[in-house]
Amino acid sequence: MSCKNAEPKYFSSSPEIDEVKALVKDYNAGDWTAWMTHYADTAKIQHNTLEDSTPAELLEGFKDLLAGTSSYGFTDKDIFYEMVIDDKGEKWVNFWGTWEGTIAANNQKLVIPVHLTSQFVNGKIVEEHGYYDLSEYMAIMLEIEAETVEEEVMEE
Repeated sequence: MSCKNAEPKYFSSSPEIDEVKALVKDYNAGDWTAWMTHYADTAKIQHNTLEDSTPAELLEGFKDLLAGTSSYGFTDKDIFYEMVIDDKGEKWVNFWGTWEGTIAANNQKLVIPVHLTSQFVNGKIVEEHGYYDLSEYMAIMLEIEAETVEEEVMEE
């Protein structure tokens, strides 16, 4: 048997990791024009679903969610990136981070762990899967909506 030097499959730095870092920076800054440049036009994105979305559809969803916040972003603490080259030769960047936001209506703070895995081809994200729990956010927003409806009824 011949011994081969196995090529590394996990990386802590790469141009693709730099792209994801820039993606997070653009998200935090709300620079949606720059944020969109990290995705291929044909990118397939699945965040908390098995249904594909386009980058533009994901952006609209983010804008809708973030409209109810007075501040948001990923913290610099406990943020990790790694790139994996799988057995098919595909490059995937994994991101783990902590999202923090403040609900505008009541100043309630939220902390949500997030995991993203993004496949890169020619320096652009062509596929992305995101996992994060929005149930607390949704419960707060439903509560605020119910309070608003109750106040409107009382005013009538």
